[in-house]
Amino acid sequence: MRNAATWQSLISSGIPLAAPMAVQAQLDADGHLQLFAPLAPNRNDKGTGFGGSIAALATLAGWCEVLRLTDLHDLGPVEIVIQRGATEYLKPVESDFIARAIPCHAEAAAAFAKILTRRGIGRLAVTVEIWAGNGMAARFDGEFVARTQKPSTT
Repeated sequence: MRNAATWQSLISSGIPLAAPMAVQAQLDADGHLQLFAPLAPNRNDKGTGFGGSIAALATLAGWCEVLRLTDLHDLGPVEIVIQRGATEYLKPVESDFIARAIPCHAEAAAAFAKILTRRGIGRLAVTVEIWAGNGMAARFDGEFVARTQKPSTT
């Protein structure tokens, strides 16, 4: 299992957009990953959370959840991309905010791992909630595709 520092290093090195957003990987009291973003670099002209930043943080949290599952099932190195995503904005984000992926059901995770192992490609639906000081502010539903990486022949 990755710790917060390992997640932070992975995000910082792999996702350049995370730096100007000031994304910070954190583990909650139960050890689940959550991504923190301060409002200041992620605000819009009205002083509330910019929709693009909210969607980007949610997408990143979903990507991390798929990676967590591939780690959990020992599926080796994978490439993960988002195929589709939709964000429902429930209320304005008026403070710093966090994204938390909702762990998928064990049956869905096992089916994803089985298909990825068998075919070298798998799809997984992930739900992410965005929370701010005033409660749940957004909900993101995305479908991610993972592909096993082939060993280099060079």
